[in-house]
Amino acid sequence: MMINSATEYLYSSEANKVAPRHRRNTPSLPANIQDHLGQMLRAEYYERGDKPRFLGDPALPLEFDPYLQRLDQKERALRASMIGEQGKQAVAAALLRLDA
Repeated sequence: MMINSATEYLYSSEANKVAPRHRRNTPSLPANIQDHLGQMLRAEYYERGDKPRFLGDPALPLEFDPYLQRLDQKERALRASMIGEQGKQAVAAALLRLDA
């Protein structure tokens, strides 16, 4: 059904008004047809892509593992640093309240 409406649109005189034969940045298809085609392409890409190694594992190539591990280590170090700093501030604030 969506294919039929896309075909009808492309052969209509309205399509020629919106997107002439020379190239430009404006899309030549209506937004609802673009959305539908995008959904179909994403579904096809997902089905043909690598399957996860176990349930809950994203289907990413093994080449990404070292990069993801380094990113995870950096995020953990940043989180630990932030927690440590907040802990120091909390202790300092508590000590200042005891002095007062």
